[in-house]
Amino acid sequence: MVASAIIVAVAAVLVIEEETSPADDDPVRLHSPFGLYMPGTLDEVPAAAGRTMIQALGLNSLAQYQDYHIAILKDLDVSWVRVDFSYDGWNFIEPVDYLNKLHQAGVEVVGCTRPINPFVSPDLTNFQSDLRHLIRRYPWIKVWQIGNEPNLSWTNPDDYPRFFIAGQQVVRQTCPDCRVALAGAATNYPSRQEALDAYDRILAAISRDAGLDTQPFDIFDMHYYRGFGEDSTMLDSLRGFHQLLDKYGFSRNIEFWVTETATYTGSPTSPPGLPPQTEEQQAGELVRRFVTMLGAQVARISWARVYENYLYSDKEDDYYDHVGLIYNGLGQEETSQGIKPGTRKMGYYTYQLLINKLQDSTQVLRLAPGQYRFDFNEDRNPVFVLWDEGDSRLPGILTGRLKVTTVDGKVSETDASDLHLGPIPVFVEQE
Repeated sequence: MVASAIIVAVAAVLVIEEETSPADDDPVRLHSPFGLYMPGTLDEVPAAAGRTMIQALGLNSLAQYQDYHIAILKDLDVSWVRVDFSYDGWNFIEPVDYLNKLHQAGVEVVGCTRPINPFVSPDLTNFQSDLRHLIRRYPWIKVWQIGNEPNLSWTNPDDYPRFFIAGQQVVRQTCPDCRVALAGAATNYPSRQEALDAYDRILAAISRDAGLDTQPFDIFDMHYYRGFGEDSTMLDSLRGFHQLLDKYGFSRNIEFWVTETATYTGSPTSPPGLPPQTEEQQAGELVRRFVTMLGAQVARISWARVYENYLYSDKEDDYYDHVGLIYNGLGQEETSQGIKPGTRKMGYYTYQLLINKLQDSTQVLRLAPGQYRFDFNEDRNPVFVLWDEGDSRLPGILTGRLKVTTVDGKVSETDASDLHLGPIPVFVEQE
């Protein structure tokens, strides 16, 4: 996601201080997979829009807006968030009070260091010094991501390896028990193949300059924004990045994450030509996307965002103004329907349901396209997440009476012979 050129004054406090793709039947171990990207921050909208968003909720300050989001994190039972630390070339911009609140609430923070300027300084000495101080100020942050979407937001993506190597050296030296994440890939920009080509060059340079005697990064991050029902293109991208890691010898012990993913409701005005999507489609896509990723060995996934943007990049009603799980009450979708700010979409409750159903899973097994089984300890039956992806039949192991939960939380009992799958997923448990 592209950051606005205007960093919101009210949203940040400036502090100055001294392996291969998995086979269908490979089980995957899960670990705290459910997250959110940038909740409680306003870095991607103009300052005036940020104030409007806060006031629309009936709140009086950024601090109250942050508390509102911490309550959401608790309500959803989200265990981790990604927070960006924008770097202006002189200092990092840090939401200090909010970070402390997140820490006190027991929410894990993944820190992403991202330069505001779309270019890299020839001399990165100051950046390294500032990053060292940043890491020391937050010793409880144990994952540091170096940069964000160089293939989308950088003037020259080929400058990224030098920036990455400078940053990862500081992380390794300053916090030996921290993990390093490569900058998230803007998967479809400007096309899937061009994104892969950019990261081919990036990984080649890192392999050449960092060497393989030590592991330069521990986490590969892929960002995925599309419409409803594009599971196959998502998996194609994932396989492509897996193959690049194999090509340069980086596959061993590398986790795949998706720290940004979302789809929209309504009819965004930009980019043009997007078909309208209902709340049910957004909710269904949320489940399809998370479950498909988990079934493909992605360790963590975070939705972006929980509360809708307003005037993202100074554009009203663009794609990123519609992907939140809570309406802001300010766009055409809300004003035309009289939707109040703070109204939760179906997708909000679906995410809550997804976390509740799958949080304690010990492994996920992909049975077939659109058919996944989540296993638990011996005292709990498996949960199947199913939808029609070319085959509306149930897995053969499901027979007799079933408990079926739809994405809107409705629960019913039915016989296996009477249940037929559609494009919107359902949670199924054997009675």
